[in-house]
Amino acid sequence: MKIQKEHLAIASVPVQSWGELYNQDDALKTGTIFKELDLPFFAAGQIRTSLTSSEDALKSPEEQKCNERLMEIQKVSFVMDDLRLYLDTHPDDLDALAMLKRVLGQRKQMLSDFATEFYPLTMDCMEGIYERDPSSTCYCWQEGPIPWEGVCY
Repeated sequence: MKIQKEHLAIASVPVQSWGELYNQDDALKTGTIFKELDLPFFAAGQIRTSLTSSEDALKSPEEQKCNERLMEIQKVSFVMDDLRLYLDTHPDDLDALAMLKRVLGQRKQMLSDFATEFYPLTMDCMEGIYERDPSSTCYCWQEGPIPWEGVCY
């Protein structure tokens, strides 16, 4: 069989531009920080986005606080990841870079605060524990539940 040397198709992808952005709450719900990329899929309305008030009422105030903090970390982490993807193709965009720097600082502080108040979420958070108490012999990485289990305690 003779192989054709012609192209079957040529893909054309328009270059994304920096535009209007969603806030962190809306970005996490829609799946992008970029409003122009929000092309909802019909099934998206069926996705459960938050706990109902009856489920939330069953949690202790400490569990509610922990879950709220985890959600805030998830939001800022999502924005960080979306910015990283954008900057992979737009490394010279100074607005995106400035926002990334701000988000990285926010996330680092949030992770540190969470580790201090609850338990470390990442191995990087362990450094803060040893920095505050150099004599600590606690390997407390495994003290908290795994975040994707959907619980704090």
